[in-house]
Parts: sequence; C-alpha cells; structure tokens
Amino acid sequence: MPQLDPLHKFKKQFEQFIENNPNVKSAARSASQIPESAKAVIILSPLSLQHRFSRNWVSKSYKKTIVERPERLLASCMGIAAAITMYPALFTLKSSDNRQSSLLSSHVLKVHGSDWPKELLRLCRGAKEKIGRKQVEVPDEWNVGDIYLCEETVYALRGSIGAVEYGVDSIFKGEVNKDTANRAFVAIRPPGHHSHAATPSGFCLLNNAHIAVEYAADTYGVTHAVILDFDLHHGDGTQDICWKRAGFKADDIQDAKGEYNEFDKKFAEFPKVGYFSMHDINSFPTELNYASKDKVKDASTCIMDAHDVNIWNIHLLPYETEEEFNKLYQTRYRTLFAKADEFFKAAKLSMAKDGKPFKGLVVMSAGFDASEYEQVSMQRHGVNVPTSFYSTFTKDALKLAQMHTNGKIISLLEGGYSDAAIASGVFSHLIGLQNQNWITEWGSAQVVKEIVRGCKPRWKPYKTRKAGDVIRIWAEEVIRLGRSMITEFEELLFSDGLVSDFNVPRVTRSRHSEVVAKLELQDASSLPRSDTPTPKERKSASAGSNNTNGSTTTKQVPFVEQDLINGTDDEDDENYVYDEELNKTFNRTVEDIAIDDISRHLETLELVQEFAERPKEPIRARPATQPQHNHDHQQQHHHHHQQAANYQRTNATAPGGYRVPSNDTTRHLRNSRTSKFLNIEDSDISMISNVSPSKKHFIRGGSSGRYKS
Repeated sequence: MPQLDPLHKFKKQFEQFIENNPNVKSAARSASQIPESAKAVIILSPLSLQHRFSRNWVSKSYKKTIVERPERLLASCMGIAAAITMYPALFTLKSSDNRQSSLLSSHVLKVHGSDWPKELLRLCRGAKEKIGRKQVEVPDEWNVGDIYLCEETVYALRGSIGAVEYGVDSIFKGEVNKDTANRAFVAIRPPGHHSHAATPSGFCLLNNAHIAVEYAADTYGVTHAVILDFDLHHGDGTQDICWKRAGFKADDIQDAKGEYNEFDKKFAEFPKVGYFSMHDINSFPTELNYASKDKVKDASTCIMDAHDVNIWNIHLLPYETEEEFNKLYQTRYRTLFAKADEFFKAAKLSMAKDGKPFKGLVVMSAGFDASEYEQVSMQRHGVNVPTSFYSTFTKDALKLAQMHTNGKIISLLEGGYSDAAIASGVFSHLIGLQNQNWITEWGSAQVVKEIVRGCKPRWKPYKTRKAGDVIRIWAEEVIRLGRSMITEFEELLFSDGLVSDFNVPRVTRSRHSEVVAKLELQDASSLPRSDTPTPKERKSASAGSNNTNGSTTTKQVPFVEQDLINGTDDEDDENYVYDEELNKTFNRTVEDIAIDDISRHLETLELVQEFAERPKEPIRARPATQPQHNHDHQQQHHHHHQQAANYQRTNATAPGGYRVPSNDTTRHLRNSRTSKFLNIEDSDISMISNVSPSKKHFIRGGSSGRYKS
C-alpha cells in the first residue's frame, strides 16, 4: 500500500491560501519557472516529536520547567509559514518523515566515539521500565531538570540525524548539474550544541552541527567547515568537539592508548572545523552558581590558526536603543565573520600548498533564545537581540558562504523556548536565508502575538474581525499553513491529552524503520545493564517523585519555569486593541512584495561571477561611524529574468485576502523601513572585500521547485 504524502495536508492548505489571496497566485505559480538553485530548502522532522518528558508523577508546575518540548516544532512551523506567505516561490518544503539513520552510523561515531551512542540507546531502552517504577530514567550525574529520555527518544534521535543528512543532501546532491539548492534550514529537536563527545548537557544528547559536518565530509568531500552559533548560550559541546577534531584528547572519551603523545595530542584529521559564537557569558553553562572557572574561560576563548584550533567567542552586551545595537553589531558582533573568513582563507592556502582540493561548508547553529521575545526567565540577565538581527546575521553568513563555499550553507535549529521567540526568529532567519529585506512591522509585538496564537492546542479562528484587520487575516493564513505542515501535530499536540503525558501514542512509522530501530536497541542490550535502582534513584531527588504526603520535591535547574501558553481566544478578543496605523503599514509592505517583479527577488540571489573570482581583502567589521549608502540605488533593477516574464500583477480582492492596489510598486517602504534596526545596506560587501560599495552585487541563488516531500 503506497504511503501517504507527509505533506498532503500542507499542500491542500497551501492551495487554499493561494485561492484566498489572488495577489500571490502569480508569484506562487512562477515557482516552477525558478531554478532549484534559487530556493532555500526547509526540512521538517516529524519524528523529532517523539522525544518527550514522560515522568508522569511530577507536578504540573515542575513540568513547566521542562521548556525543551515537542511544541517547539509547532512554533518553528509558524515562522516557516510566515516566510512562505511572503515569498511563496522562494522556498521548497520537504519532510524527513521516512528518513531515519542509525546512532551507530560512521559519521555519528566519528563525532561521539563508539561508547556514548550505545550507552544512549541502552538508556532509552530502559527508560519505560524506570519511569513505570517512578524512578528517574537518566543517570544521577546528569542534570535531570535539563535532560530527560523516553523509550521513543531513539526514534527522535534517528529522525534528527536523518533530517540533518537530508538537509546536507539537499544542498550537495546533484551539484554537478548546477541545479541544486545552496541553502537549507532543518527544524529538529532536541538541540545539539551543548552535547560534548560523550556527555549530554542543556537538553542536548547528540551534537547535530558536528554530525552534519562529518556527514558532509564522508559523503561529499567537505574538507573545512565553519560553525556560526548565535544561540543565547555558549555551545560548549560544539567547541569541545572542535578541540577533539584538532587532535586533543577529549576529557569524556576513553580513546585507544598509544594514539596520543605525552601532551594528549595527535595529528588533526579532516574535516577541520572552526567555531564562532556570540552568546551571553552570564547564562548557562556559564551562569553564576553553575559555572566553573574552566567553563567561563572556555566561553571566552579566542584562538586562531594555532595547533589546528580556530575558535572565537564574543559576549553579548545590553543595549538601550536600536542605534546602540546597530553599533554593537557593526563593530563587535560582525567580527565573527572576519574570523571565519580568516579561517577559510588560511585553509585554502594550506590545501593549495599541499596540493589538495578545498571544499567548504557553512553551518549555522540557529538558536533563538536571545530573541527580544524570549521569556524573561530564560533571559534573566537582561541581554537580547532584536528580531531583525536574525535576518541581518544570516545575510552576512550568506556572503561568507558565497566567498568560500560556493554558497553552501545549512542551518540547524538549536535553542529558543518561548513560542514567540521561535516563531519570530525563524521567520526573520528564513527571510535572511533568501537575502530578502526584513520589514520592521513583521517583527512587531502585535504581529508576533497573532502568529503564536496558532501554537495553542485548541486554536480557533476569530469569530469576528474588522474588515481592515490585515494582520489578523494574514496571521490566520499563517496559522493554518503552519499547523498543516506535520500531520503528527494532530495526534500529539492538538488532541485532548498533553504531549508530556506518559501514555502519548507513537507516531506511525514504516515497518523498515521499526525493524532497524529495534535492531539498534538489541545491539545495545549486549552491553552491561545498570537498571537496578541505586539508593540515589530511590530518592525523590531532582526530578521529583511522590512523597508520602503527596507533595513533590524539585531541585533548582538553570532553565526555570515559564508560562508557555497564555490566555484563551476569548481573552484575546476582549483585550484586543485594533492598531489602524500598524495595519496600514503592514498591508503596504505586503502590497510592495506582491506587485513587485519576481525578478527583483531573484536579483538578490543572483551570482556575479566577476565578484566571485575577484581577489579579496580580509573581512573587517565596519566602523560605527561609516555612513549608510543610499538604499535608492540598491533598489534599481538589473535585467529581468526570462523565466519570470510571466509574472503578472494582480488587482483582485478575495474574501479574507490582502488588498492589492493597481498603482505601481510602493518601493519607498523598503527604502524607509528596511534595516531599521541595523543601519547596514543589505547588498554591502565592504566587510568582506575591497569591491566598491557603489556597485551592486548579489548572493548566489540555489535551485528551487514546488513544495514537495
């Protein structure tokens, strides 16, 4: 019996979206005329839902402290859907529904050693029995407030590895035909950048970024990779594995004797990886009362081209105004790209000297918990970034990739724990991944609030709304698209039971996937078992167990309680204040996109070979006093692409759709609102070359196609 297309609900909903909004119909239909290389691929991972908190005996208040939850994928889908509604022809949606890979795959073992994946499988196998006895399912030395397991966690991990591989395949497979996407975003969980070689931490069990690099090296010959990490928290696991890659003995892995010299060092092996992170030094894992001296030093390490180590850390600083953040970005945070550029240039020279081919990759650890919309309890040290940052940072990453990796870049979801932070952050990130302009109104509190309504299990459309309430009309389209992306949402998130309950049903899997997963568990069963409860396990301890008086005891954990779902639809209606001016400006930005030539969108992704072959100077952060170039020149058209010649402007109005004017493009909106937070010209490349900023250049596109599985 043929399997149902995992995206069938989304495709039907997308068709409905197009019918409801004739103004985007031509743009959406032009997707088949746009090459795959001009699109960004988005990979969904339904199996990631299977990892859940299953200690059913703990109190509801304790469950709220477990912020790494399956619902995070739903919030991600809201951000994905928002980006698709703006540029329906520039994204390709795929599902890794049937892509599962072994935890014992060679590229996983090269990152984590042979013991840790087997131990993880064994712990997953024993989780159900322990939880059934009301015992903590993870070892006592773990922070049980951050890390949890269930029997189905193995499926989530296999699905996440498969999704990462699928993302890498999407940007490399078929590249000889020059019709392959260059950019991919993979929505997976649990996150990975706190995972060390053999030690889990901070919600993370396997290091997704390093697995992506190793798979790309094994499968496509990648020799060097840069990992750009903008999560609020330092990716201590990712950084430690970079030391391991450089040939230094990992503290948590018992490597074979004789491989290392007296200083615990051996020759570095390929692929070689540089790690470049911006984070809050006062947050986990360097938070007061949790951080050791070594952790603080690790999160502050800056070293380049020494003993095969390339690491650069920058600490986030508080800011009061948009202009102040702009200066911080230009003079401080942008330094990460200068150092990444330095790493790639040195790598190219070294490989050329040795007569070996160089092949690069940019990996983004995309955590959104530094967002201005993250819960205060997560950001209790007063440090965040504006939503527009994610678009701007991503555009700079594209420029780096254009110069060194033929545009190849893959982004993996890391942190972000409030629905608002994830949805708005992913939205901004994806707009940047396609090198399009982020509009300030898109990140306004009202717009974000309307989108995240769709994260409520029992979301319902508004009963009434104003005719001119464009934001609510648009948001409900986004919500319908987002909730339709993963069919398992219906079973696991929208049903009467909560996903955190012990008896949540499994996602249906293919027979082949079931057999392979069971074989892995059986392989792990040959290892010594430690299921016998220890005295510590019998205690109520840190995960909370029922005491004789019925109360629950808990241990304070770095990630504290959050209110994950606020209010009801009725309350939203009662408290809603219609902002006429915001709706007008929001509508004009939508009009601007809808009636503009699709060729302009493609221009921003176009590759200028002359620029790609030109000699470069080292990347530098732009001085804070450097003036902004005139955006009017940036908006000037070059030649129109022949494949977009059939793009038609529409002056139709549909029930529930956006109003589209008959006049010419409102280009002034992009000039006045674009990059309001960051006074940086989108096409500026002065930070990465000596090319005159008065000449326009474009980021190379990738290929595209309709939404598919």
